[in-house]
Amino acid sequence: MRLIEVILDDKNLNEAVKRVKRNKGVVGVDKMTVYEIDTYFQNNKERIKKEILEKKYRP
Repeated sequence: MRLIEVILDDKNLNEAVKRVKRNKGVVGVDKMTVYEIDTYFQNNKERIKKEILEKKYRP
């Protein structure tokens, strides 16, 4: 398994979102709150992963 596949594994990504929420992460360049990013990510996770793998993702 390639490193990018390990990074993009659902379990790893879900853990990353949990950690950001637990740390009460601040609004980033996308202007989304930690609570908004959770919903957005869950609704767009597969598209985001695909775009990253195809080197087409733009944050």
